[in-house]
Amino acid sequence: MSKPKTMIDYMGSISFDTMEKLLNQLRSTKEFQAMKKPARKRLYSTVVESIDNIFKYAASNNSGAWSEKGNPMITVEKMGNQYAVTSGNLVINDNIGDLTFKLDRVNQLDTEALKSLYEDVINQEAGVDDKGAGLGLITMALRTDDEIIYSFLHLDENHSFFKMQIIING
Repeated sequence: MSKPKTMIDYMGSISFDTMEKLLNQLRSTKEFQAMKKPARKRLYSTVVESIDNIFKYAASNNSGAWSEKGNPMITVEKMGNQYAVTSGNLVINDNIGDLTFKLDRVNQLDTEALKSLYEDVINQEAGVDDKGAGLGLITMALRTDDEIIYSFLHLDENHSFFKMQIIING
């Protein structure tokens, strides 16, 4: 297998300007331009959703002790005929159980069940104790033929670093 080709490799704070620059960087790569349109759309929307999740849900990093480990990150690599979108951000430890539940749930469902869950979630109002899968995770699960790979690196009593990888077939 050929050596992975890095299309995006970013670590740092995420803003709308950063998101725009990263998406422009992705679109300008020859690997992205060479993709067939359906795969290109799946990859692009997965990157958008990954960056958006960091922007919306990352816990703030106020501690200097593990600041580099807690910085948001996103990489996109081409590996043969597959594209790996890896993202990571700081999360509050109290939220790990809910996030694990949502990820395990979408990983266990087939395409038809994911589509049904998507319809259910989009048609319901979110409750305070909503344990349903988030639309973003459902959407990303629909774009990959593999499970969403994820892990949590414990940093301190309040924070962990959440890392997620989604593989898109080209």
